[in-house]
Amino acid sequence: MATKGLHTFYLPPYSPHLNIIERLWKEIKEGWIKPSDYTTAADLFYAVNRICEAIGKELKINFSECSF
Repeated sequence: MATKGLHTFYLPPYSPHLNIIERLWKEIKEGWIKPSDYTTAADLFYAVNRICEAIGKELKINFSECSF
């Protein structure tokens, strides 16, 4: 199939290094959510919404540093 420019390759069932949202979620969990955001579900939902609204404005992530 390579003669037509199509290449097939195996992907494991779980491959977070190939999924860009996994890198974003890791940054949210390890860098932007504070321990105090976990006190209640409402606090956590508020924190995640606040973070999502700030991405690209106050919060930045460089996806070019990710290894895909």
